[in-house]
Amino acid sequence: MPAEANRKSIAQEYVGRINDGDVQGVLDLFSDDVVFEDPVGKPPIIGKDALRRHIEFAVKCGVRERMGTPVTSMDGRYVVTPTKVTVFAPTKIDFNIIGVLEVGEDGLGHRLRAFWGETDMTIAKAR
Repeated sequence: MPAEANRKSIAQEYVGRINDGDVQGVLDLFSDDVVFEDPVGKPPIIGKDALRRHIEFAVKCGVRERMGTPVTSMDGRYVVTPTKVTVFAPTKIDFNIIGVLEVGEDGLGHRLRAFWGETDMTIAKAR
């Protein structure tokens, strides 16, 4: 598979696995020393143990992701994805996110940066 297609497939695999609740499958896409910033501007999640806790919480909150068209970079390192994320924590919250994933030569994600702010989320009104 060409390098660009491989980077795009990692992003697509991430969405499929998290939507399936496959925590270990998500972790398998990342290096042991992964840096995961969700959102950018908050302290990063560093390493797979910390990432496991983050992903387990997202799955517990019923996370659903719908990814737009991924775009790669000419330097062979990045894939950028627009994504709509929904969680139930416990109220439904929708986020519009731009994800920037840096992929290493080993084919694993080494750094993921999720860009979103308060104006990029919608909290459902309580019933």
